[in-house]
Amino acid sequence: MGAFYCSVCKQTFFAGKSHIFGKKHQDKLKIVLTKFLDKVKEARRMLKSPAVEKYDVTEHELNLWCYCCGAEVQKHITNGNLTVLCGGLLEHMASPEHRKQTDRFWWETKADSKLKEKFLFSEEEMDRFKTEVAKALESYEEKEDEFIKQQASYIREVEQRRQEVMQSILEVCFPRMHQNT
Repeated sequence: MGAFYCSVCKQTFFAGKSHIFGKKHQDKLKIVLTKFLDKVKEARRMLKSPAVEKYDVTEHELNLWCYCCGAEVQKHITNGNLTVLCGGLLEHMASPEHRKQTDRFWWETKADSKLKEKFLFSEEEMDRFKTEVAKALESYEEKEDEFIKQQASYIREVEQRRQEVMQSILEVCFPRMHQNT
């Protein structure tokens, strides 16, 4: 029997893979999957109503660890101006590579097979997500256009008041100049 490294427990075992059937491993696996499932549930909520936000480097450059793939995954998708929340995680979890690695992870760790489908997304779900993202982007752009119009109106009002104040100052301070015009 050779050495076996358990990525869940982060330990090397020299007694072979029998470790994965032990209580300690199964408890640790349950904790890891529960923690990851919370993030997956958050992403799943975004399937039906994706959120688009203005890009913020402090919030939207987050990476998550995919325990199934053993790799870091970008949580959000961004183009530098706008961000689709959880878009990166959703795309990753719908990828064929993630599906393959999830099968491998479940086989190697002997995780509960009933839970596996919760960590996978279908192509149909991603197609619906993309449709909903398009709607969310359109809605975001409409809100931004309305905000810009409101700001432009406010700026015009302020400029009008400024001109009125300047005119009244000129009338008071320089009455002769005003009378000649």
